[in-house]
Amino acid sequence: MKIQRITYLSLGTNQGDRIENLQNAIQSIDDHIGVVEKISAIYKTPSWGFEGHDFFNICIEVTTHLLPEILLSSLLEIENKLGRVRSSNEGYENRKIDIDILLIADAVIFSKKLIVPHSKMLGRRFVMAPLAEIAPMMIHPIAKKQIALCLQNCDDTSEISIINKKLQKPFPVS
Repeated sequence: MKIQRITYLSLGTNQGDRIENLQNAIQSIDDHIGVVEKISAIYKTPSWGFEGHDFFNICIEVTTHLLPEILLSSLLEIENKLGRVRSSNEGYENRKIDIDILLIADAVIFSKKLIVPHSKMLGRRFVMAPLAEIAPMMIHPIAKKQIALCLQNCDDTSEISIINKKLQKPFPVS
């Protein structure tokens, strides 16, 4: 029997049709990872750590049976199929799609390829605001605090605003 885990992902884009990029990523995640249960509003934020176009960021809740390492490699495949190009340059850069694993239930994972909870999530308002919208009562497994409280304690003062567009949850195929 496969164990289903509630997993929270952060999605971001600042190239091309950003709404379409997010919607395509949601559909691919639903097709290949698991059921997309919740989708946050779209948050617009300035680029982080480099000069570039504004990002559209969301968080989603997914129910998946994939093991963490397989989840990670599947998400990287989705990024590649959707046009993510990784350069050898260090630092942040423009991207068509970026998908990060934030939380996998209450798991704490430290491996060479994967760290869960995401090591930088608590310091990023563009991650914490959409996550607090869809999972305010979820407990961060290391901070031992609710996500809503973690957002209140976030030191990031970046500008953030909600876009007046909605992304669609994929419909289950019978």
